[in-house]
Amino acid sequence: MSDFVHVESPTKVSREDASDAQPPQPAVPSRPDLDFLNAHPFVRSTVIDKIYGCLMGSALGDTIGLYTEFLPKQACESIYKERKFSLLEPVTEWHPDSHRMRFEPCAWTDDTDQALLIILSYLYNHSSSDTLTKLPLDFAARLQIWIEQGCRALDRPPCGIGALVGGVVSHKAYLKDPTDTAIKRWVKTARHVAPNGSLMRTHPIGVIGVGLPEEEVWRLAASVGMTTHADPRCTVACCISVGLIWGLLRGEITTMEHVDAAIERAYNWVVSQPDLMNPGLYTDITEWEIKRHLERKEFERHVYAQSLEDLKLDNHKEMGYVYKCLGSAILTLRLGIRAVQGSVLPSKELFEDLMTDLIMEGGDSDTNGAAAGALLGAYVGYANLPSNWASGLTHKDWLMSKILRLTKATGIMEGELEEEKDEAPDGGKGLMNREELERRDCAMLTLILERKKEQQERDKKEKVKGKGLVGWFMK
Repeated sequence: MSDFVHVESPTKVSREDASDAQPPQPAVPSRPDLDFLNAHPFVRSTVIDKIYGCLMGSALGDTIGLYTEFLPKQACESIYKERKFSLLEPVTEWHPDSHRMRFEPCAWTDDTDQALLIILSYLYNHSSSDTLTKLPLDFAARLQIWIEQGCRALDRPPCGIGALVGGVVSHKAYLKDPTDTAIKRWVKTARHVAPNGSLMRTHPIGVIGVGLPEEEVWRLAASVGMTTHADPRCTVACCISVGLIWGLLRGEITTMEHVDAAIERAYNWVVSQPDLMNPGLYTDITEWEIKRHLERKEFERHVYAQSLEDLKLDNHKEMGYVYKCLGSAILTLRLGIRAVQGSVLPSKELFEDLMTDLIMEGGDSDTNGAAAGALLGAYVGYANLPSNWASGLTHKDWLMSKILRLTKATGIMEGELEEEKDEAPDGGKGLMNREELERRDCAMLTLILERKKEQQERDKKEKVKGKGLVGWFMK
């Protein structure tokens, strides 16, 4: 879940007024170069497997992460003593609280919904000559629809809207200039808000841009991310994530050294971009104020963390901090690479084991799971995702069909793409009116109350059962 907890920079800036300066528009992308797919007969099939692994892995990390979201680590260990999760019968039951009862069973949360907005936007506009140029604005328009309507293609309500995203997207001037709106919102927080809401959704850009130069993939990730999140820490996190996915898909990242090099390239590129380091290109702040957000000690403490314990992911004051999410995702990838070194192929248990370790840390575990699942999934491939997760995922077939279409739209697979109505901003169903939205919300409230009542009945039976023979006479 995005944006619920924020963390401050070391020092606040007093000025809160926004500048009228407009950030530069993204450059026109190059023509995709997919020649690397022809290097060997098995390269194309491997890349396709990794794309499915990335996108499905993220959705699974999001889904399983909901089990422990916002729980402290100690509570996770107490509630899920066996450290096992299954989306197939017998399905692992959620911790029965009001937060989890809002969600569809065995399904992803807002993290994957927002990633799907990027995918659906690209699929809907893929035949246009300027698809990537207009992706940020089209994504922003879809996000504004999602905030109210949810995922229309699947009739999913918008559960889990983050504070920052909600505040930015609901602004009356948002669609006129999403990035400028996000920058002004950030400036009014004294430039200290750096939550994980843009990182959680950005991974599809690594797939969409697999045939583009690395720098153009970073720029696209930054442009889409800044439609809601202007802080340079959010931007560098998005660029690192998509850069790693880009390299994993292309077979250019196979070792720890490759991971480190990709991280540093993305970091150095962001530092070199004035519009990303100083969103809005303000002239009344000092050089130190501009550079402080990407201060190396804070960056390295998270990105080069040696253990999940070092990241303190369940710290309730900082669990939504973008560096915590980024650090946990990178560490999970590193642990995967380390486990495979010396082996020919990843084990079938690797993804499940590493993701379970991450999710059992609690905190913002669905977002951490989504970000880490994308990286680790791109590394191990779809063939090595756990079947007891993948086969039980709600809407799995629909998601798989969209991934297939994405591989064709990007040119990785051959095949014509006919228009599909559910890829339109309204899901091909039209937008709900106020009366329909109220009925939906009432139905959701009724469902939550019914689930609470059912849980209370189960708890009552368990309590009586625990009293043994005495309990039987008390029935």
